[in-house]
Amino acid sequence: MKLLILSGSAFPDSHTHSIARLIESLVEQPEHEVTHIDLREMDIPIFGQGKTEDIESLKRHAENADAIIIGTPNYHTSFSGLLKNALDHLSIDEFEMKPVGLFCNSGGMRNSDPLTQLRMVMRGVHAMVLPLQVCTCDEDFEKTGDGYRLVNDALRERLSVMIDGLVRQSHSETISI
Repeated sequence: MKLLILSGSAFPDSHTHSIARLIESLVEQPEHEVTHIDLREMDIPIFGQGKTEDIESLKRHAENADAIIIGTPNYHTSFSGLLKNALDHLSIDEFEMKPVGLFCNSGGMRNSDPLTQLRMVMRGVHAMVLPLQVCTCDEDFEKTGDGYRLVNDALRERLSVMIDGLVRQSHSETISI
């Protein structure tokens, strides 16, 4: 399986990026290939304002992926504008019938509102979003020299279950009716 992780935080060493790095470590490699795109590091102009090599690279990675995991911080009970802009550059061509997993981090308390909104966006591009999602909050982490580390074992297990679901779905055949 080729797995693409899109990390939508505007801040380096964020909780969102730490979850994405954890997902990378949980995926069995080299059996599965993982690409983690930190959208903060890409040159992605506002949709409609031109194209860049990074946009073309993002499209290629999304199109070639067998499954995608999308992560975002909770910004005012929604997902990040950085992520929204990147998703606006993608289409049904990259997502149709592709399994997608979702995760988010909120500051004070867990909140799934950003993921509810992402589900609607993914429905619009015909993705198959897993019913299982992961919502963390800042208290689920400890600060380390390298950023943050998820210390909530139940949420680590939930991430593993989500990854297993993506692997199963990416190997399933889609049946047209």
